[in-house]
Amino acid sequence: MRLASRSSTPVALALCVVAGLTACTPEASEPTPTGSSTTSPSPDDGAPQVDAEAFEAELRSTLVLPPIPSFTVPTGLLSTAASQQISGDLDIPAGLYQGIAVVDLRCTDAGAAAADAGATPSTGAQHFDDETTSITVAGDGTGVYDAPGLHVAVLPDGSGVYEDGETRVSISADGSGTYERGDVRYTVRADGSGSYDDGATRVWVDEAGAGGYEDENLRVSMAADGEVFGDGDPALVDVVRDVLVEGLPTFPPVPRVHAVEATGTVCGTVIRLDANVLFDVDSAQVRPEGQQHLERVAELLVALGAPRAQVVGHTDSTGDEAYNQDLSERRAASVRDLLVTGGVASDSLETVGRGEKQPARAETGPDGAVDRAAQQLNRRVEIVLLS
Repeated sequence: MRLASRSSTPVALALCVVAGLTACTPEASEPTPTGSSTTSPSPDDGAPQVDAEAFEAELRSTLVLPPIPSFTVPTGLLSTAASQQISGDLDIPAGLYQGIAVVDLRCTDAGAAAADAGATPSTGAQHFDDETTSITVAGDGTGVYDAPGLHVAVLPDGSGVYEDGETRVSISADGSGTYERGDVRYTVRADGSGSYDDGATRVWVDEAGAGGYEDENLRVSMAADGEVFGDGDPALVDVVRDVLVEGLPTFPPVPRVHAVEATGTVCGTVIRLDANVLFDVDSAQVRPEGQQHLERVAELLVALGAPRAQVVGHTDSTGDEAYNQDLSERRAASVRDLLVTGGVASDSLETVGRGEKQPARAETGPDGAVDRAAQQLNRRVEIVLLS
């Protein structure tokens, strides 16, 4: 039995300007319960034996959307020509952090830091407009980006919308939202009800707690009182029941636009890579889509004549500090190895792990609540050009 896997294409930033999302969350129809209890196929049936634990892991993974990258200060508004030139060479949409961003390295008496690391948040609005692109950033974390084929809008409460012609994501502050790309459609409300459909697998939970699951080999229906009927391996039916009872996972908050008043003197350039795009959770092995980002960076570094650079790994503060330090070092080493594979001279790159010691943004707000958007921004690998 095979469960169709989700798309691995990273979702970019988003904001739902639609209140409550009710209008964009159509109800999925449920299958009629079979009315019979599940029976396990005997070895003589010739049916393939399924690993229930693997099935559960894949089902839960299917229902979790790809990570949402951050929205950063528009590169078109950065002050130095070097940063703007590198942004152009890497073909980065101005202001949109989809795996790669370019920021100034600024030096002060305290040392060198990226332009937004520890800098004072900007309270003023910034605007950039040319014949094709319009960017507006406000001091409260609001941002709007419009360019041919791409619209991004963000509100400081964690809601947002993203559209690029192929992918549409709409997220509300309460975690409800929709995601659409190709055959994949995911809709969830704040209470965990909603539906997932990719053309091969369907999962749904209604507001009363009833739900169901369908793929080419398994059909399960659960009533609101928890009674379950299924046509398939009883171990798999039990897995589906457990997942449906928990409800669908809600969307993470959209990171606010992070505009800052930079301090110090520009002394270099930082190419920032989103660790959420490069790596799986707790892994230092670069994913295929992350390798594509690094190929672009390697080509640029070769074109620049392989300038001396540091590859610096960073993590958020979740978990053990020693573990985070080790993870940051291993991730920096993986990035360096792939850059060298891409043609960058090995003697021009050194690796450093900072663990959780140098966050780009504080992970707790004034009210003491954890800022998950800040945690996501802090999980990063930076290539600091030293010459």
